[in-house]
Amino acid sequence: MTYSDYEKQLQSAAALSIGTCWSQGRSAFGGLTAALILAHIELQEDLSGRDLCTINIHFCGPTIADEPCEFRHKVLSKGKSVMQVEGQLLQGGEVKTQIIACFGVQRFANLQITPATKMFPEKSMQVPFIAQLMPEFVQHLDMKYTSEHMPFSGSSEARVSGWVRFAEAPPVFTDAALVALIDAWPPAVLPMLERVAPSSSITWNIEFLNPRAELNASDYIYYECEAVQAAAGYAHTEAKIYHQDGQLMALSRQMVGVYEKKVT
Repeated sequence: MTYSDYEKQLQSAAALSIGTCWSQGRSAFGGLTAALILAHIELQEDLSGRDLCTINIHFCGPTIADEPCEFRHKVLSKGKSVMQVEGQLLQGGEVKTQIIACFGVQRFANLQITPATKMFPEKSMQVPFIAQLMPEFVQHLDMKYTSEHMPFSGSSEARVSGWVRFAEAPPVFTDAALVALIDAWPPAVLPMLERVAPSSSITWNIEFLNPRAELNASDYIYYECEAVQAAAGYAHTEAKIYHQDGQLMALSRQMVGVYEKKVT
């Protein structure tokens, strides 16, 4: 199933299951679980005139493939300008992913700060999906790396960058679809590791810059991420996400757990 197939299921079903082809280790792809909660909110609430401003995500436990997922949401506050909504994905009555999304109405403002237009690297490397070596969900993406070092290559740099879009473009490109794409990349610390080690995002925050350029479903987005600190099994990363015209669209931060084995 494609990403858009899951969005369609949400329109008519109270629950759905995520297939193993969207897995990431022992869990379903976290970007998909967060995106589907947001898509559920977009379907259930009238958000006309409001832009998605921020989304805070907590991955509370693994979402098991091929098991029913239930979606819930609750409006926490709704003012003239800002609306905040909590959403959850549950399995067996337990919360697996939780988000709080903030939507805002654009207002008059004299204050204007415009980020510089991004100049992108000229070279990129297409990354084909390789079964058993890559997470299963990667088969649904079209990815091109611009950073030099792949995960587990023993690099001296904790950095990941490149272009990404869906391998099969959805008919309509939603904010939820953008959330899924932003999470496509491996944590920026993994290129520094010399041996394969499991990792998982624990918390994730995205801030969306508004107004922003419209994305077509076939457009690539550019992702650029660096680790700012890592110790004691946890890493903190910061990323910028750009429209292909060079406009900064979003800022992303994650706390990632890295599970290395002690070498004796």
